[in-house]
Amino acid sequence: MRTMDLAMDLAIIGGGPVGLEAAARAARAGLATVLLEAGEVADHVRAWGWLRLFSPFGWNAGPAGLEVLRGQGGELPAAEALLTGAELRTHYLLPLAAALRSRVEVREGARVRGVARADRLKGEALGQAARAEQPFRLLVEERGEESRAETEVFARAVFDCSGTYGRPNWAGPGGTPAIGERSARRAIEYRIPDVLGAQRGRYAARRTLLLGNGHSAATTACGLGALARAVPGTRFTWASREAHSVPLRAIPDDPLPERVKLTRRANAIAAEPPPGCEWLSRSRLLAVRQADSRGLEVDLEVAGAVRRDRFDRIVATVGYEPDDDLYRQLQVHACYASLGPMGVSAALLAAQGPPGDAPADCCIDPDALGPETLRNPEPDFFILGAKSFGKNSAFLMRTGYEQVADAFALLGWNAARATGAR
Repeated sequence: MRTMDLAMDLAIIGGGPVGLEAAARAARAGLATVLLEAGEVADHVRAWGWLRLFSPFGWNAGPAGLEVLRGQGGELPAAEALLTGAELRTHYLLPLAAALRSRVEVREGARVRGVARADRLKGEALGQAARAEQPFRLLVEERGEESRAETEVFARAVFDCSGTYGRPNWAGPGGTPAIGERSARRAIEYRIPDVLGAQRGRYAARRTLLLGNGHSAATTACGLGALARAVPGTRFTWASREAHSVPLRAIPDDPLPERVKLTRRANAIAAEPPPGCEWLSRSRLLAVRQADSRGLEVDLEVAGAVRRDRFDRIVATVGYEPDDDLYRQLQVHACYASLGPMGVSAALLAAQGPPGDAPADCCIDPDALGPETLRNPEPDFFILGAKSFGKNSAFLMRTGYEQVADAFALLGWNAARATGAR
């Protein structure tokens, strides 16, 4: 039997919100589908579960996912509810995954190590539709109780919905590691810490260096500010690279009130920090060394001068980037600036406009992107969700859900069909 005859219709990489939405659409269309998740479903959402979303539930639930759950008769959050990540996972994502398991093959503990054509090299049939005559081959490392085993999956189409949360940027100059950062990586927190909750003990009565100038850094600054006022000896230095009068510039006509409030609170902390705390602009991390069992010695460049200091903790909220190793053997046209697929990156640049005094609106209208931006030179391979934005942090879940619908339209899969590939 030919490899194509053994292939699934669709392989989805990543069991987060966008991957589950794709699985819900596939189930509705009767497609033979496998969803491959390296950990457990919605693992990344669990990692930031304590955070409350800026956007309402109605923005963070996909239409196909809602259809599945309403068909089950379960109770859903109100469309206007502002949920935490944990609440979104508990009340929407996990029930959706459970409802899909009888219709879609969901494999947790299955990490995709590479995607290629079954019998075509990267440089063969350049940009030709003939590449689709061979199915995709996915090399999958599956975690068992005592060991790991490698298997392969064949599919006619692949959606890479694996996101970027597992790939934080380096905190050093130009996005490369600072001197000593690689060896000190275990002592640096690259995600937003729960400084007022589960991780309070790591930051209370300690001195923290906070790096970053986005909303993640602002969230951490507000938490550290509250902790400094509540616990004596809690201090922090907030260092951001841009040379502005405030760490966060307001988004004009921002449609998300909670984001507006965060911007104001963070800027107020920078203007009047608690005793022993400070905000530094025009700053970058040059070097970090483990000074002893607890402390870190840091070299910061601040307004052109080098400053050596000592901290107990470093939080580097400096963004994320996509893992492009997965599709190195496919013909994917990536943006040299964002590392995202070129079509989406170009559309984002056009939608956000040229750099200027006003910050770009992070609520890009999904219609500003459009289905054609998702096409790659590689037929039937789509990068969807946060990964499609590359290093650009403007992604919202509702944009990913729109991308899923667009990819199905491009594949001609909006009408129900079943191939019997199982």
